[in-house]
Amino acid sequence: MGIQNVKSSFTSLDPIKVLIFGYKEFSQLMSSIFPKTLARAQFKIVDEIVGSLSGVQQYIDDFNPDVIVSAGSNAAYLASALVLPVESIQTSERDIVNAVTKAAKVSKNIVLINFAQPSVSVPLLAKTLNVDITEHIYRTADEAREYFHIARAQSDVVFVGASLVCGLAAQHKIPSFFLYSVSSCEAALNRALERGEEYRRQREQQALTHWLLNQSKTPIIWVDPVDERVTFNQAAKSQLQLSADYHTDLLPLLSAVEKDPSADGECTINQRDWWYHQDDVFINNRHCYVYQFYPKKADSNAKPAAFRESHRMVYRSAKMVNVMSQIQAFAYSPSNVLIFGESGTGKELIARAIHQHSPFAQGQFVALNCSAIPSELFEGELFGYQDGAYTGSRRGGRKGLIEEADRGLLFLDEISELSLEQQAKLLRFMQERRYRPLGGNQERDISLKLVAASNRPLKQMVEAGTFREDLYFRLNVFNIDVPPLRDRHDDILLIAEFKLANLAQQYGLAFSAAQILPFIAQLLCGYTWPGNIRELENVLERAVAWLHSRNSLDGLASAMPQIANELFTAAKPTVDSYGLIKHTEDDMIRAALQRFNGNKKQTAAYLGMSATTLWRRLKAFNYS
Repeated sequence: MGIQNVKSSFTSLDPIKVLIFGYKEFSQLMSSIFPKTLARAQFKIVDEIVGSLSGVQQYIDDFNPDVIVSAGSNAAYLASALVLPVESIQTSERDIVNAVTKAAKVSKNIVLINFAQPSVSVPLLAKTLNVDITEHIYRTADEAREYFHIARAQSDVVFVGASLVCGLAAQHKIPSFFLYSVSSCEAALNRALERGEEYRRQREQQALTHWLLNQSKTPIIWVDPVDERVTFNQAAKSQLQLSADYHTDLLPLLSAVEKDPSADGECTINQRDWWYHQDDVFINNRHCYVYQFYPKKADSNAKPAAFRESHRMVYRSAKMVNVMSQIQAFAYSPSNVLIFGESGTGKELIARAIHQHSPFAQGQFVALNCSAIPSELFEGELFGYQDGAYTGSRRGGRKGLIEEADRGLLFLDEISELSLEQQAKLLRFMQERRYRPLGGNQERDISLKLVAASNRPLKQMVEAGTFREDLYFRLNVFNIDVPPLRDRHDDILLIAEFKLANLAQQYGLAFSAAQILPFIAQLLCGYTWPGNIRELENVLERAVAWLHSRNSLDGLASAMPQIANELFTAAKPTVDSYGLIKHTEDDMIRAALQRFNGNKKQTAAYLGMSATTLWRRLKAFNYS
């Protein structure tokens, strides 16, 4: 008995482990195929005929295979005894013809010991080659041995069979020819790799499911809308305190799901408030909803990070990738950051991203719109005041925004709108990182990240004398220029799909963003967006409101001149923008096909197009 280990040099790719059982000829033939598959697999060959499960288990425990390859009765026994996938070499009629033809050159007395079923080629081969062929069909290794020992007593005999038969013939110095070919072994090995990959995926999924069901600390519930079956993990049982009649306990959630199955939101279960996050998944080829629950603290209205969708940045353009790299570089420093950008470009989102990536992320994000606060209230709003600080002040005093932002981030939006007097008060705080509330006697230290934003060129304002030069240099330690939407063509449809998804959820539409977008994509990409992302969101909300009033996608494209006339006064789409539209639509179609496992009927319905239109799109980008 011999054991060989053949290991791929690409071990970092975690190759599929293949355990092979068979005698010498079989092992040699399989080994000749390995170079073609070493990048995908690691092999162990055991030269042994399987006699018992205990003997096999030793190799399984040592090697931990994903799939087993064998042939004949060996494979049949292993497949019946193991949970592991077992791939058997399939003998083709071509294999039999080739092996018998070779044997006929040695002797006219041929004994074919074949597994499971007789060959239809034997009578024709005997006549064509002018030889005698005796075929025996076996189902167990013992039967094969018995047929061999009966036949070996014949004179001038040659055997054709699997590795067991050829091994016995070699022991008795009788000529033999191996039944299997390189092509049949290669086909079996490729099938084995596919089954091994699938088995590994299933094991990983089972391990993940076991962890989610039994070990995860997050309450999780699966809802199958077809048969209304509900499955929940251990955390859901304990934390949601579900009773035996859990359908009653979950009634508030399930009624909310029925109204809007795609929404995140809030619910109350057993007198406790929860945030829940919903995902659409396929479990055992069935569409289900999976809900993750997060406790809602009584003293806080802040949603967990999974629900802060409105603060998410959506981009893929090179310019925004550069902005994100600046955010990550500047966030870690305690120094100030100045953000420039047109109105509606998302400067507050940039500030929130800096907060998220900074050492101050655990503190609050506090924003002040400098253009919206009267000059006489600025100091009290920023620094706070103590009881009786001035006539009309709130009893007990008030905490200022600076104190609220301690160990967090203070965002001063539209800082260019501050008066020179307000600028002087802000400058002193920035120099000292100390402040004194109105009416107070003691200064207080503070630690925070300060980010300011402006849609006006501060440097030119300094030259004009309307903005303090010393404040400008204090603010402008790091600066970020946010590109306008017209310079971010690659992001337009991406942002539009994200905004549409949120708006469709708010309005309770029956259509998804992916269904709506193809009707308006060309218009969106052909407009220059002087109002930037804010203007884009306004146009999208008008379209969603129109759909909500009609509950049909029919007529949306023709109604767009009334819904958003400004889109039709701009230049027509350029060749580049049309190419962007086509590329994005192709991506959407591919994503939908993947979601529905290649089902074109479901994909077409999901995208809101006919099967014929989908077929033409698939043909255009050579989808097979």
